[in-house]
Amino acid sequence: MLLTELIPLVTELSQTDKLLLMHLLAAELLKEPNLVPLDAQDKVTSLGLYDSFEAAAVLGKALAEEKAAKHG
Repeated sequence: MLLTELIPLVTELSQTDKLLLMHLLAAELLKEPNLVPLDAQDKVTSLGLYDSFEAAAVLGKALAEEKAAKHG
């Protein structure tokens, strides 16, 4: 399947499903043998990609608000 065929399908997904898709894609990328971690590239490793509890809280709140808005 081509990316141009996938994009319209992805835009129709719910926010939760889009996040799950992002998680799946990230997991697939981590399986790539030529993937170089950021710290090995002499880049800043404290980008908040791991242990970002504040970001998780904000995301959780946004998802809860969306659910409440849709389902009352």
